[in-house]
Amino acid sequence: MSLTATPTVDATASVSLRVPRGESGDLETGAAAVLAGVDAVDAVTIDRVTGVDPTWTDIRVDVSVALTATIDGDDRASTLQTELEDGFGVVAVDGLVLAESAEGGRRDETPQ
Repeated sequence: MSLTATPTVDATASVSLRVPRGESGDLETGAAAVLAGVDAVDAVTIDRVTGVDPTWTDIRVDVSVALTATIDGDDRASTLQTELEDGFGVVAVDGLVLAESAEGGRRDETPQ
């Protein structure tokens, strides 16, 4: 029996998401919690909040993020984008770029 590790990737993106009102903490903490709820995401850092639009039930927040995720498949950028967009509270993912791998791999970008 052989075991194969699922590769992790580092990426940056601009993400629009909905942060629930009434949560403790600030918008960055709330946005990080929403993204951390995506199954593929292992770690997330909010680089900056770029937009805020309060509504009655939640707050739409636009953020620039850096994250680490566990992704299967050949087209890692598209797979990660789909995983993020399918996450609860995530509205849109733009400009997703995978970081250069430690093995000198190429940089992957999702088509715009």
